[in-house]
Amino acid sequence: MTQSIEKPKDRSLAGLLNRMIPEISRALPKHVSADRMARIALTALRATPKLADCSPESFLGAVIQASQLGLEVNTPLGQAYLIPYKGVCQLIVGYQGFMDLARRSGSVRAICAYPVYEGDSFDYELGLEPTIKHKPGTGSRDPAKLTHVYGVARLTDGEPIFTVLTRAEVERYRSRSMASHNGPWVTDYEAMALKTAIRRLFRWLPKSAEMAVAHAVDEYADNNRNQMAVADPEVIALLQANDVAIDTADPDPEPTEQQQVAATKTAELVERHRINAGASAATESGT
Repeated sequence: MTQSIEKPKDRSLAGLLNRMIPEISRALPKHVSADRMARIALTALRATPKLADCSPESFLGAVIQASQLGLEVNTPLGQAYLIPYKGVCQLIVGYQGFMDLARRSGSVRAICAYPVYEGDSFDYELGLEPTIKHKPGTGSRDPAKLTHVYGVARLTDGEPIFTVLTRAEVERYRSRSMASHNGPWVTDYEAMALKTAIRRLFRWLPKSAEMAVAHAVDEYADNNRNQMAVADPEVIALLQANDVAIDTADPDPEPTEQQQVAATKTAELVERHRINAGASAATESGT
């Protein structure tokens, strides 16, 4: 009698994702195809090899969370991105993704964001009769010459709402980001600046459950917090059902410039004390 030998399960990220497709499909909105989302995620995995080094729970959690929100990752649509960072896959929601979720909420009739560059005619007023006027010029669209960004939304049952940020305000948001010196802040500065305006605009918009989740997930990623802590319970349940361990602890924070300077100075002082102690010991032994 021949005994069948059970093949070991493929524990690679691609293998885990393929095995979970049937369960993922049951947890997704009807308009989202689990097969398509899996293909897109596998394409991202091949295009960004460092994603393969990410923990299974962070990669699969990001893919499932994006799928639940109906956002495609790492595609030209610019809705969301899978970004590897210190062995963790972060789900970064793009400004196109935020706007798409707002339109789908049913409370927002229209939403958009625009950059303002040197040479543009731009003016706005707040108060009881807020207004904004922007006539783009014909000058350079070089990101270095961006002066403002603004987001505008028209509610289904209300007046238009807008928010304006200066370049300095955008830079303050950028400085708080874990990826301020790499990734899209370097390669797609305008898009990240527009996203900053949309995120600020979200404060005053009526939010659907999906908008609230996307905002929380993106905030956690931006501040180097573990996104599993704010993941949808369905995401956690799917991972645990497939024996994927869940870790909600935050990653080790990047040391600030002040901390790096202090650490360097401390190391120099320690070395100096060691040298002085050695010199004193040598003097005593010689006397």
